[in-house]
Amino acid sequence: MNETNGAWAALGLGRAPAGLRATRRRLVRGEALFRQGDPARALFVIEEGRLTLTRHAADGRRLVLFTAQQGDSLAEAALFADAYHCDAIAESRAVVIEFPKPALRRLMRENAQVAEALTARLARQVQDLRQRLELRNIRNARERVWQKLLLSSAMNPVLTLDRPLKDVAAEIGLTHEAFYRALAALAKDGRIRRRGRTIRLMSRP
Repeated sequence: MNETNGAWAALGLGRAPAGLRATRRRLVRGEALFRQGDPARALFVIEEGRLTLTRHAADGRRLVLFTAQQGDSLAEAALFADAYHCDAIAESRAVVIEFPKPALRRLMRENAQVAEALTARLARQVQDLRQRLELRNIRNARERVWQKLLLSSAMNPVLTLDRPLKDVAAEIGLTHEAFYRALAALAKDGRIRRRGRTIRLMSRP
């Protein structure tokens, strides 16, 4: 029950309702939690590790949607869908907590607080997706990376990226080589200083 309460709290819902049961699953690197087209059966919260959500385009391209890590939830939209719309692949050894879909749907019907909280999470995901789409529409790689850094840093001039640079690159539609070149160009322009994943923004619009 401890894992249930911890994962439930990560969803911003406080203590788990009595009777709600969750299952802990362990994944090795490269293992799929679910695949695009699999029946949607559960919502997940990451307890340890990282998972990348990817989607396969009609032309065969692999599109990275998001890299989730400890405390993040996955597949909220699956509560209202018959199948998962992407792959969830472990980027490292990972532990996830699985909440069965029927139990969550029942709770949403019976508990307005649960329904509101899960709807709010879905709304934030839509906002994040729109932001990533706007970034991908910036054709110049240097300016795309600059806007990503501005959005991620908010008002703080020092930003520490919480995931590998190649994952950040994939989220905004760049190869890791193009991402590194853009960072180097921004540093040469004097707009940033970088040490590993820590970046100081030297100028802001």
